[in-house]
Amino acid sequence: PDLSSVNTFPASRLHELGVELFVACGAPDEEAETVAAHLVEASLMGIDSHGVVRYIWYVKQCLEGGIRPGAPVEVVRDNGQLALVDCGMNFGQVGARRMVEWVRDRALEGGIAFAVSRHCHHVGRLGAYPQALAEAGLFGFAVANSQRHGHFVVPWGGREGRLATNPLAWSAPTLTRDRPILLDMSTSMTPEGKVRTALHAGQTLPAGRVLDADGHPTTDPAAFYGDDDGPPAGAILPFGGDLGYRGFGLGLLVEILGASIAGVELGDGHDIPYINGFSLLAINPATITGEANRFSALTEELKSYITGVPPAPDHDEVVLPGEREFRLLDRRRREGIPLPAETCRLIDAAAEKVNVNHRLTGA
Repeated sequence: PDLSSVNTFPASRLHELGVELFVACGAPDEEAETVAAHLVEASLMGIDSHGVVRYIWYVKQCLEGGIRPGAPVEVVRDNGQLALVDCGMNFGQVGARRMVEWVRDRALEGGIAFAVSRHCHHVGRLGAYPQALAEAGLFGFAVANSQRHGHFVVPWGGREGRLATNPLAWSAPTLTRDRPILLDMSTSMTPEGKVRTALHAGQTLPAGRVLDADGHPTTDPAAFYGDDDGPPAGAILPFGGDLGYRGFGLGLLVEILGASIAGVELGDGHDIPYINGFSLLAINPATITGEANRFSALTEELKSYITGVPPAPDHDEVVLPGEREFRLLDRRRREGIPLPAETCRLIDAAAEKVNVNHRLTGA
């Protein structure tokens, strides 16, 4: 196939296809809607590595029993402001949504709330969850680590993976509630999903991001993956280039808050207790300021102050975290979502496995 070709689809069509796929996998309608909407929005925002390309893996996981559609999500420990949530290996977005609702409601009542997960599958775009809290007027912070099968990232000075890409995300409300300040970043030089996206598109990677199986720098995503039937042969570097010990330290923070604080062990590589160890913090600024919109007004003032600086040479403007994604969201809603031909082919193959007739190619 021509890996360089790209097809563009309206978000509504990709959402409809996602719902069909997940219902065919056994998900209740509401849960299928939740997962499909999350993945389509990620693609709309340009987070393609965590967007509809994940249809492929999620269907595979459902068929293999890794995802358990419809499984209950239960708060198993609750002291009022702290909770341990068992996500039952349902879709990660289903468990994460339940955790968002819990911390949001408790923070609005008591000022602060923190929840950690067990048995959580892949939660997708991490920034979606603090973003939802910011849209409710709260400050949100989230982390997600991964079980040992996802340990592609080398510790600073090492050549074998010992951490996952371990993203963290935070969001603060502004007076425009649907446009909060939003940082969503991996603590590695690249998320694994972006390496896979480059592989599907037949593209090379920027230098200084991944290593091949022998520990040498490479720009070839195929050299990172090696055998398609096994785990990646290479590794990803921690964020920071020659200051990568900083990204390594942040990756350790995510590991501790994502799993260790929930009492979850690493697993031996066969007994997988989770896919993402997910935790979420919500703070209600009104509890501190005494005014409902004071914090939002101050972040709006800070936003204006920061972006009002004269741009540096070769820059048009100062852009706050999240703004590029929100702008792309608006554009892709109008113009559609581009997908590499190989991604379309693989999604169609997944649809065939669950007897869904909707196809993205050959129509």
